[in-house]
Amino acid sequence: MTDVQTYAFGRGESQAPIMLSGLDRLAEKLGRRIRALVEPLAGVRPHIAPQDTRVLDFGAWSADVPPFCSLSIYRLLPLKGQMMLRLDAGMISTLVDCFYGGIGNRPLPARSEFTPTEDRLIVRLADSIVARLVETWTDILVLDPGLILRESGVGYAAAAQPSDQMVLQRFMVSLTRGQEWPIDILFPLAALRAVEALTGTNLPADDEHRDPVWQTRIARRMRDIRLPARTVVARPNLSIADLMQLKVGDVIPVTIGRSLPLIVGNRIVAHGSVGEQDGRAAFQIEKLAQETDQ
Repeated sequence: MTDVQTYAFGRGESQAPIMLSGLDRLAEKLGRRIRALVEPLAGVRPHIAPQDTRVLDFGAWSADVPPFCSLSIYRLLPLKGQMMLRLDAGMISTLVDCFYGGIGNRPLPARSEFTPTEDRLIVRLADSIVARLVETWTDILVLDPGLILRESGVGYAAAAQPSDQMVLQRFMVSLTRGQEWPIDILFPLAALRAVEALTGTNLPADDEHRDPVWQTRIARRMRDIRLPARTVVARPNLSIADLMQLKVGDVIPVTIGRSLPLIVGNRIVAHGSVGEQDGRAAFQIEKLAQETDQ
């Protein structure tokens, strides 16, 4: 036997399939919440793509992280260890530019510090992401977050040893096709091992917690909403020359169709004819519109 591999006692398996599948479902829910946080800052609807949750050494993760970035370290009791949140410096600068009316294409010079405005945005965004993370975990485990420190690079935050195994949840954020940045959430694997039984595949989905009382109330309220309804009797065509020569007394011939549309909002809901009832103009429905998505 020549195929011999080294093994570090106490580290356990490098992968935890049951745990990771449950964390992937949590990431889907958290990704939607992160999108709701970024959209008011960017002024556009961002695309948030959760990546597959994976286990890796802290040294391997930190080797791929740029020297200049935002790193916030939190304690999430009762989980052991420290949770790290990484925000890309380019994303922070772009969001600040968009928030103050820019379009996010400002060139980013090489630097080693954030501006005071960027620091305020980092605090707001990082703390909001952690708050949404706590909300996402509520059905599994009640977490109590607390900030330990913020740094502008991995080298300043000695949160783990290079050989420590971590669980990485990565969300790719993009505002346009040419812009994409990662948001990394890093847990110690040992901390999640303690709650592995809670992070299995049978996680409750958002739609499994509907409130029937609330649904009845909102349905009753929606029935009272009034929508504008209209019909189009005719659509005459005029050339630019005819339009410029219009004057008081001109007659534009029109042809009224047999079947006229009843339009609510921008959707045709029925067809019918125009007539008179009780001395008032009226619309008689003769056929409901048949649409696959109605």
